[in-house]
Amino acid sequence: MATALGKMLDDATGRFWWVLVVSDSVNAGSAHILRVMRGRGAGRSFVDFSFSGTIEECREFQVKNGGGADGVLLVDGVTPVKVVSDEVGSVADFPGYKNENLDSVESVSGDFSVVALKSAVENFVAEIEKWRFKILLHVPSLLVAVELINISSDEPCLYTNCDGGFVRLLLSSGGKIVAGYKVPGDDCARMVSFAQEHFFLKNAAEEHFEVNAELLAKTIAEDAWVFRTDGVPAFHTMADKDALNRIREAALSRRILKVCLVLLTLSLVILVAFRTGAGVYVDRSESKIQGFKARVQKQKELSQVLENLENDRAASESFLMHRSHVATSLKNFVVNVTDNVWITSWNVSHGNHSVHGYAITPEDLSDFLSTLEKERNLVNVRLKTTEKTTWNKLQVVKFNLGAEDVR
Repeated sequence: MATALGKMLDDATGRFWWVLVVSDSVNAGSAHILRVMRGRGAGRSFVDFSFSGTIEECREFQVKNGGGADGVLLVDGVTPVKVVSDEVGSVADFPGYKNENLDSVESVSGDFSVVALKSAVENFVAEIEKWRFKILLHVPSLLVAVELINISSDEPCLYTNCDGGFVRLLLSSGGKIVAGYKVPGDDCARMVSFAQEHFFLKNAAEEHFEVNAELLAKTIAEDAWVFRTDGVPAFHTMADKDALNRIREAALSRRILKVCLVLLTLSLVILVAFRTGAGVYVDRSESKIQGFKARVQKQKELSQVLENLENDRAASESFLMHRSHVATSLKNFVVNVTDNVWITSWNVSHGNHSVHGYAITPEDLSDFLSTLEKERNLVNVRLKTTEKTTWNKLQVVKFNLGAEDVR
């Protein structure tokens, strides 16, 4: 059930690639379409279903299985290509052709490039788009096939494959691919003889390498997940905009799903923690009940204390009211003290205030008195005494003033 649910989520969130492997485009063509699902971990992708037939039939199969709006990773096994490396040549070593007439794809390792005529690439793309395929990535099959070859020796070796009406030949030397060809035909021996004479490799070993659509599809799909479609070495074919938008929508859906799963997990953790806490609470409740019964007995003793406290409440309230009134009166003075005036003592009795303090200048003292006279909670603000004196070597005015609270 978990596997089925995981597969359903993969389908819904687009964790797959459609891969179209084309081996022939003559007449109706010959192709293989596969849907490669992303496995749990690197290198664990798998093909959940596939179909081989004409290019049109492959498109019908894709639409039938809900992939009509999805793009495809196109593995091109039709366009003739040549592999060149820094050791044996470059893109410029094609007599009669200018660089702008060639489409070059550099390998991930940078050891070699796959080169094809730009016109041949464009003609092939037009043939595929004729059947309404949306191309996301256009990769030469020979470049993908190189990833399937296990080069185990630094000695020169010729790898050949003559399936599907094409001769594929790759030459390795020093542990890496240095040249390669893919041309129509089925005369492998002739191509091997050509390579041995052209590269002076009469005694080079010859090995057959196997290439099939599923291996190619899984390899290019893994590359697309690792490097994204804009980072995989490929022909300079423009990706279909609608297919790219669909990929972005699927990526957004996956992010939203991950957030929902995180929130769900947190909710479950909180629920488990709550239930665990509730169980612990029930276990401890019994002992608490016993303790509660013991406290009931003490309640009678506390009742007497409460009765005594009730008798003292009236006196306490009267005292607190007095303290609150005094605090309010003090606030009326403090909020009006300016920067050049400070209070050294303050006494209040029955709403009558007597304040002693210092002012820097008579004008500061006058401003302080004027401010107090405007205070709505004070009346009869008056200056009792003033005296010029020195405080901390500073000439100041010592004062004593009185005021009364509004009753």
